[in-house]
Amino acid sequence: MDKSKLRQIANDEIYVSQRKYYQEIYNNETDTPWENAFDTEWLKKTLGTIGRRSGRWALEIGAGSGRGSMTLGKAGYHTVGIDYVFKPLVTATNRRGEKFRPLFVHADFFEYPFKSGVFDLALDWGVFHHIRRGDTDSYLETVKGTLKKEGRYLLGCFSEKFRHKGEKRRKRNWLIHHGHYDRFSTREELVKVLNPFFIIESITEDVGGFYLVHMTARRDQ
Repeated sequence: MDKSKLRQIANDEIYVSQRKYYQEIYNNETDTPWENAFDTEWLKKTLGTIGRRSGRWALEIGAGSGRGSMTLGKAGYHTVGIDYVFKPLVTATNRRGEKFRPLFVHADFFEYPFKSGVFDLALDWGVFHHIRRGDTDSYLETVKGTLKKEGRYLLGCFSEKFRHKGEKRRKRNWLIHHGHYDRFSTREELVKVLNPFFIIESITEDVGGFYLVHMTARRDQ
């Protein structure tokens, strides 16, 4: 991972604006619909297909208030959640259970604060689709870099069918929405983008316009 390049991406104007948007939403305690969009049942089902989880490590990218991290912890993973907005991590910390205690880190994922190759699984529900197409390879390389060989990457991201509340556009592949970037993928594009980094084990599209993707990191050639 080229850390100087990643730092430059993190400080790009669109991502600075994006971070500010989420900070304002959480600080003002405004409605956060993305928290309710999280598909816990899909995550539980997918974790069930992976097998042994006890003693393994998982990373939730864009943890927010920790719904994914809690599910991973209950499933037996030692779990770390990372987010660049502080306030939801306070909520996440306060909801920790007695038998599983995820660790939450306040940091930008593009300024990756961990050693490479330490996680068995990475969960990304709602970060990928805020990454510009030109930055996608850098992002996916960073995700893969977090993982051990043949680690798992679980992704929930917008399809072309996703619509924000009140949105009437019929077809678009990206837009700037409230100061942040949203990308919308076809199945064919998503497969093409992910394939160089991951082996796709399964991919489905739900009725809400989310792709649900289970992947295994490719071994380095």
